[in-house]
Amino acid sequence: MKKIKIFFCDVWPEFPQENFILQTLKKHFSVNIDAISPDIVFHSIFGGMKESPKYKCKKVLFLGENYRPSRFNSDYSISFDPHSETNFRLPLWQIFILLKPIYLDMLFDRVKHVSFDRFCSFTVSNPNNFFRNAAFGSINSYKKVNSYGKYMINDMRLHELSQGKYWRDAKDEFFNSISHKFAITYENTSYPGYTTEKLMDAFLAGSMGIYWGNSRICDEFNEKAFINANKIHGIDMLEYIKKLDTDDIEFKKIYNEPVFTDIQKNKLIENLSGFEDWLIKIVNV
Repeated sequence: MKKIKIFFCDVWPEFPQENFILQTLKKHFSVNIDAISPDIVFHSIFGGMKESPKYKCKKVLFLGENYRPSRFNSDYSISFDPHSETNFRLPLWQIFILLKPIYLDMLFDRVKHVSFDRFCSFTVSNPNNFFRNAAFGSINSYKKVNSYGKYMINDMRLHELSQGKYWRDAKDEFFNSISHKFAITYENTSYPGYTTEKLMDAFLAGSMGIYWGNSRICDEFNEKAFINANKIHGIDMLEYIKKLDTDDIEFKKIYNEPVFTDIQKNKLIENLSGFEDWLIKIVNV
């Protein structure tokens, strides 16, 4: 196998558990982590992005946040933006599929429950989205929304379960053991193409996602399979949720829809395999 020297810097705290790049490269190269003289530096934007500018080698930026790669000085990028000569579009939810391929089977054969333990979940740490906060307040005024994140927490069970564990492993364990009929899955911000793991996680938990964020979300997920709060707002959305909560036939029309259309499924498979091919190519350039 070809030997390559790489280094990772300016990454987020959970990156050691979420290093999808190293996992992929090890399938094709003999990889040495070298902080002194790497051939390629893979970096993100955390910690003030203090480390990556020190290196003069080839650089690959990966963005899990809603920023445009053109803002940063790198040779290549992995981001939410459309494919280009230097950028590969790999939204965050697809990165988690690369890390845990069983998610693909769970999405292709949508997780469903016959009954539900709780009404609605809300798992948020960032308090800065007014629309998301308002949605929580509105839906919670109808029925209790169990809030498990650092913001507006009213149920400590997920927090307690996550102590000493990787956060996603704790979430998977928790939401597989306690079912929620609905899940508030608003992004931190809205931008065309910016899709994190939130809606995917609702499907994986067997919940009906209430989604806001990416105005082009229906390019990625079947628009009939979730509640699109980009199109339904305020009191209209609350009334719609009440209707679905009390009308089992209407609820199941949405709940029984596949997560993806056939076209979306094929595009997803192509993009996941295409990323591996693209990564090998830019390493070899």
